[in-house]
Amino acid sequence: MSLLAAESGSLAPLSEHEVLVLLVQLILLVGVARIFGWLVKLVGQPPVIGELLAGIVLGPTILGRFATETFDWVFGEPIVNSVVFGLAWLGVIMLLVVIGFETDLSIITRYRAAALSVAAGALIAPFVVVGAMAFYVPESLIGEGTDRLIFAGFLALALSVAALPVVAKILQDLGYLRRNFGQVTLAAGMTIDAIGWLVLATIAGIALDGFNPDRLLISFGGLVLFLIVAFTLMRWLLDRLLRRVMATGSSLTAALSISLVAALIGGAITQALNIEAILGAYLVGIVLAGLRHQLPQVRSVLETVTAAFFAPIFFAFSGLRVDVGLLDTPTLIWWTTALIGVAVVAKILGTFAGGFFSDIRGREAFALGAGLSALGAMGIVVAIIGLNIGVVSETGYTVMVLAAIVTSVGAPQLLKLIVRNWQIPEDEARRLAEEEIKESSEILGAQRILIPTRGGANSRYAAILIASAYPDAEMTVLTVDLVKPGFFGRLFRRLEGEPGNPEDVLEQVPGARTIRRLARDPAQAIAAESQLGYDLVVMGATEAGEGVFDNVIDRVLARLDVPSIVMRIPRDRHVGHLPHNVLVPVAATRSTRAAEEFAYSVVKAAGGSAFALHVINRPEGQGLLVESAAVDEGMRAGQEMVGVAAAFGERLGVSVRTGVKVAPHAEEEIVDFANSGDFDLLVIGASTRALTDRPFYGHRVSYILAESSLPVAVIGLPPVKTPAPPSH
Repeated sequence: MSLLAAESGSLAPLSEHEVLVLLVQLILLVGVARIFGWLVKLVGQPPVIGELLAGIVLGPTILGRFATETFDWVFGEPIVNSVVFGLAWLGVIMLLVVIGFETDLSIITRYRAAALSVAAGALIAPFVVVGAMAFYVPESLIGEGTDRLIFAGFLALALSVAALPVVAKILQDLGYLRRNFGQVTLAAGMTIDAIGWLVLATIAGIALDGFNPDRLLISFGGLVLFLIVAFTLMRWLLDRLLRRVMATGSSLTAALSISLVAALIGGAITQALNIEAILGAYLVGIVLAGLRHQLPQVRSVLETVTAAFFAPIFFAFSGLRVDVGLLDTPTLIWWTTALIGVAVVAKILGTFAGGFFSDIRGREAFALGAGLSALGAMGIVVAIIGLNIGVVSETGYTVMVLAAIVTSVGAPQLLKLIVRNWQIPEDEARRLAEEEIKESSEILGAQRILIPTRGGANSRYAAILIASAYPDAEMTVLTVDLVKPGFFGRLFRRLEGEPGNPEDVLEQVPGARTIRRLARDPAQAIAAESQLGYDLVVMGATEAGEGVFDNVIDRVLARLDVPSIVMRIPRDRHVGHLPHNVLVPVAATRSTRAAEEFAYSVVKAAGGSAFALHVINRPEGQGLLVESAAVDEGMRAGQEMVGVAAAFGERLGVSVRTGVKVAPHAEEEIVDFANSGDFDLLVIGASTRALTDRPFYGHRVSYILAESSLPVAVIGLPPVKTPAPPSH
């Protein structure tokens, strides 16, 4: 076994001893970092703190001082250290891709005024104050031959930034991530990060090449060009590649490879522009997060792999280079304490000043300042770059890393004190409750909805209901026309029959994205499109034919892996308005809960009311006493079910009446009750089961569809797939 490492400008294999040392280093860095991360997590601290402490313990501060021979054996091979440093650098690139995924531009846009003013105050105040102090710190903190002005820029930036992952984790652990101030904190933290990377790139470029206006112009001109290309051409290309991946079976491996290669390309481009590679990786991470056809598992896998292996190497390696013993004089200890304290105070005061211009005052401004005071990974990245290019000495690097550790430990404690017994305003509490419901819902949280249609009354009415139930969702209207068979039919795009006309549907969902396809098999084309990241498929049972709805729709439903809604209107009825009285049969199943979600959302938009009905099948032929006992038990269970349904409707802000009935055939009772004239829509839930190339909802659903004189919406949930047994 051999690895290649640079030695005197040439490539040479690592020796067997060096391979052993490399493996031991990785075992210690990852293993001890993960253990320490787990330990600090038990006491409510971010794992990054433990990973940094692991590096300090393994470094010259502890292991190097008390077990010198062991330390020299493990960390005394320059070539091995270079290999590990390369892995650590790869780790920080991975970390920045993950942070890019977490940078939600929509949050920054939503809170742009508050984010900009708060970020400006929280960044500028400590930057100016710490930058001024940097002109008076001891020389031992400054890299040899470095201009103090350049050092001041690095020190000021390292103690002014915000640790977005740490801030987000703190808010999440405290349950304040979705609070208004939590969202503003995230937006401000993202803004500070974005500006911080640009400032870091500028200072690093000046430190390496001096103040060269032409060089800086080329670097930042190239960066602007890269930004334009990244958010246009690269975004389009990546989206097309990932769309292809999803269309051919949602291969996570392929999507992950595309994402990682794109991030490395971004890093290589910014590095070639004499701007740090981390900025390119960060920007590509933002692009990847906003792709239309990005597999959600990519982010999860990236976060898992980074947290499990690459980030521990980076943070432990960063801590490895910290020698607390360098702070060996009262003067250095005083300066370290003063710099950290002043940076935190300046950040909080800067947040107060910035918040003043966006009507953020008092406790909320204090909470923002406390949350943004954690330096975390961003401060460490600034420190390690400053050390690598010689701007910061080992002592200065130690001060910067200690500042990152102390502020990341202290920020949660300070924030807990501030938010204790903080009453949530009523409107904000209502928004939080709605978001919580959506996150745990079956179909209520759908963001991307596909509406396949060729036009018609059923599809039009389905679009009316969907537009009211999901006003903020992204709608896509898909029309598939049948192409004539044979080579020439496909070549010349000759249609069989009239082309579909979705105009009546598009009128109900203004702003919807439109797609037109030609296919020999419309069902296959619709099913293929549904695999491209949609949360819900909505169809109108327009065409006549065999099956529950019609031939095409039945075959689409049999292929779907996402929830569906199919609308059917009786032939003798014309409806064009929102229903005000909706009947929804309920039971203890996921599909009926999905039906409730849809029914209540429609009713809420219409300002009407819903009726939750549970029907108990009366047992027959078992004797009077047995039947009576079974009915009594069923009544108790039924009352509980409709009570839960009413409570759920109340949480959504809808008035829900309830009823429990006993009948020998539940489906007949539901139809009779629905046809009584008191309701204008029936919503039923059903779990699909494959029956050859058609779904089978069960005889009860088929009977209701056939006999109901009301418009019926069938909410279908795909069957839960059990994992396949491992192959041997």
